[in-house]
Amino acid sequence: MTAAPERTAFQLIAEERRHRPAVVRLARSLCLAAQAEPYFLRSARLRFAPDSSAGLEARLYFSPLVEAADSRALVLYPEVSAELRRELYDHDLDLLGSVRDFTLAAHRSAPPLVRGFEELLWSATTGPPPAEAEVERTLAPLFRQVLAEGVAAAEASRWILRFLPRLPAAVRDSLPAWRLQLMAAERLGMEPPRALLTRATADEVRTVRALVHTEVDIGVRASAQGLVLSRPPERDALVCGASGAGRVQLRLRGALPGTQWHELDLYDGEYTALGVSVAAEVRADGTLLAAQAELGGTLLCARAGHRAAAATTADGRTALRVDDGESVLCVDLPEQPRLLAVADAGPAATAVVSAKGLHVVTSAVDGTADAVLHPLSEQPSAVGWSRTRERGVLCLATGNDVLLVDDGDPGRTLGTLSHPAPVTHLWASVRAGLVAVADAHGGVTVHDLAAGPATGPGRRQQAPGGGVTALCGDPWSGAVVWGCADGRVYGVAAAGAAALLGTLPAPASSLALAGDAGLVVAADGGDRLLRLAWPAGGAVTAVPMPFRVREVHPATGGLLLVSGHGGEVEIRAEDGRTHLLTPGPVPAPPEGAGPGWLRDSVGVVLPEDVAGLPAGIRRRGVGHVCLPAALPPDSAEFAALLAGARDQGLRVLVELAPPGEDTPHGELLGRARDLLEASVDGLRLGGTARWPASLLVRLRHLLDAYPQAAVVTTGTSDFALGAGHLTLHAPPEPTTALNGSHDSWSLPDGLPHPQACLLLALPGCREVPASVLAPAGRAAATPAPLLAARAAQLALRHGAVQRPPTGSARVTAVRRDHAGQAVLCLTSTADAPVTARVPLPEAAAGTELIQIADDLPDHPRDAPPPVLRPDPDGLVTVELGAGRTRWFRIRAAAHPPPHGATDPFAPSAS
Repeated sequence: MTAAPERTAFQLIAEERRHRPAVVRLARSLCLAAQAEPYFLRSARLRFAPDSSAGLEARLYFSPLVEAADSRALVLYPEVSAELRRELYDHDLDLLGSVRDFTLAAHRSAPPLVRGFEELLWSATTGPPPAEAEVERTLAPLFRQVLAEGVAAAEASRWILRFLPRLPAAVRDSLPAWRLQLMAAERLGMEPPRALLTRATADEVRTVRALVHTEVDIGVRASAQGLVLSRPPERDALVCGASGAGRVQLRLRGALPGTQWHELDLYDGEYTALGVSVAAEVRADGTLLAAQAELGGTLLCARAGHRAAAATTADGRTALRVDDGESVLCVDLPEQPRLLAVADAGPAATAVVSAKGLHVVTSAVDGTADAVLHPLSEQPSAVGWSRTRERGVLCLATGNDVLLVDDGDPGRTLGTLSHPAPVTHLWASVRAGLVAVADAHGGVTVHDLAAGPATGPGRRQQAPGGGVTALCGDPWSGAVVWGCADGRVYGVAAAGAAALLGTLPAPASSLALAGDAGLVVAADGGDRLLRLAWPAGGAVTAVPMPFRVREVHPATGGLLLVSGHGGEVEIRAEDGRTHLLTPGPVPAPPEGAGPGWLRDSVGVVLPEDVAGLPAGIRRRGVGHVCLPAALPPDSAEFAALLAGARDQGLRVLVELAPPGEDTPHGELLGRARDLLEASVDGLRLGGTARWPASLLVRLRHLLDAYPQAAVVTTGTSDFALGAGHLTLHAPPEPTTALNGSHDSWSLPDGLPHPQACLLLALPGCREVPASVLAPAGRAAATPAPLLAARAAQLALRHGAVQRPPTGSARVTAVRRDHAGQAVLCLTSTADAPVTARVPLPEAAAGTELIQIADDLPDHPRDAPPPVLRPDPDGLVTVELGAGRTRWFRIRAAAHPPPHGATDPFAPSAS
């Protein structure tokens, strides 16, 4: 027992009976009750101890028989209650019957779960263990309460987890009680007791937990570094469907080869920002071989020759992994490092600089890692390993100097390399015995420590181009390469002069000299690698990368180690639904572009007879709604729609009808002001051609006072209404307007279904009619699923447009590409099923087309999406039903399949 584990319930009762027998008598009257409220306790004392005073109640409250007591109720220890019931059953059945009658009468108005609990106590006390069918019948009201949603379900779940373990073993160990406890824990978002989990297989546990799962909306918003997840979805976030109850269990991973799943539990009211840090081994042509993606963590990598080091910081812990090609050393660091360097030859050594000082990691005699922390009086700006004629040295850049320190005792300075300006970049090599230093004046100095005095002046190169942004070298040839702020890249051989290799489109953030491949490879923070021929230089070529690359390091065998952030993320819900999301980049908005949400939001114009918002509207990719002009702003219907839209995180526009001949302009302007003051997000002006120019001028002056208000107009308008003004034109002609600039347009109501689907594959759609979200029946084709897919794919919102051939005049293909993401949209206008064959220029072994949407709403949400693969001739064959549409993501072989054989929710083998 919790209070006195050294005493059994029998001993505890016997001791209390010797000292305070009246307390035990009163406690017996409570042994068939779930809990004793003050009125229950008072009535029990008056009936079973009529000669006692109210002080007996107080003595019971503070006795060791009581597990918990407050102003609302008193609860006996379950072991004490069970022992008291056994005593009465063995020695005084009449009194047991009286206690039963009293309990029934006192709790006749108690909640059903209390009465059901007490019914099980009685049946387990007076007869044989109840059959499971009887237990299930008695617990049926509790099952119904837990399966319901809202506050009542949560209260019932808490009560079940508190009181069900107090029932006799024959009841609490029954299958219905086991299921009920699992369901209650899941309803509250709690991990059930381990004893419940070990009783059945993982699949059986998951099946029971899923009984209380409902559809839950999760908001996902792309940030510069990763994703932001919210529950409920925050405004302007993409809404993804998932299943869950008190918590939603998600699994996330970077969509790259070799990446691992990360677990995330999202509770109601939570907001989680996850950075996506990536490190990958690639070939010089950009082919990914293996990757590590940390969601919510950071990666810092270094590579030199056959040695590599990676520091991973996640969940408040930093782990350093050092690979010298033959063995792997693992070390826990006290905090996230700032600088990292490995020695490219000689004894394996790694230098890590953090706010706490310098960590030097070497191999101990027994093969384990030996990590020593050395305090630093000044934080270095760069660190590296090199050697003099006599010994290896650790290079620390501080101010204008590079200190050459003892690698075993960094407090001992062996020499100093001085420079005319503060040191900004450092490259050092043990194999070559070189140290290359870039200073703040744009100069690069190469020190040959192995050939001359360790403190010699070195060879300084000064080339035009501004400050140095990146510096690297080749330990085999002694060549040094650096990049300047204007994009120019220079190289210098072992004893030559600096030569211009080429000019990059943006300054390099990192450089790697891959001598084996004859290339200088640059990273500039974008989703690409830039390449220059080495040593001749020349034109810059670019290879795309599936994430934004910040650093690049040369590796053996012509390979590269690249690191950065972002890239596509796969989110898997517990019911099997998969979402593939790319966190940026998106084109920068023009200066003074008005409210940012208006750039990507698709709106729905609600009809005049609207009775409420369409169900699941945000899940369909809709970001704002427009309330009809016929709805008075002071009406209850208007207030209900506005509140409902706010609750769902929708932006709200209100339509203003053009003024009639007798409508005072001041009245219309007053309504516009009242709407903007009511915190709507903007106005929609219908029939702009019928608005007098003088009224538009006055409206423009009014809108100047609301710079974040959006104004949407339809048709042609030569009058600008501020930075937030968006004009919606007629939709483009799908067969001719596939390239060039794309105006914003509104999808008309009543279009033939194939034409509406084809238009949604084009850029510029900003508004759809409400009928799009309301198909005529379950089997009716609808563009609604396409809207949701359009919101989730950057390529469909910002990508370039191509129209590849399909081999059929009745099938139109639209391809959209953006930031390494490619989507293929196929629409048939045929009256019968048709087959299309579409060329894929990038088709290779492992290339897949994963269906992300079609125009039928009845695809099972937990079923894997259909996957197509190109034929050997580079064409992909797609079957389309009559008048049907299918959209696909094109994924290269470098990505893992979205529905792999491994279940990320299955428990680990350990």
